[in-house]
Amino acid sequence: MAFEMPNAIMLAHVQFTFTVSFHILFPAITIWLARYLALQHPSAS
Repeated sequence: MAFEMPNAIMLAHVQFTFTVSFHILFPAITIWLARYLALQHPSAS
């Protein structure tokens, strides 16, 4: 059989991977954006 339907365990692992990735990347991007915007603001210097 060339293709098998994903089972619940595999789908749970994929969902967990996306959740962990989001929770790692989102704060990092938010902190970077806040620093970038703070440095671009004229009153910061």
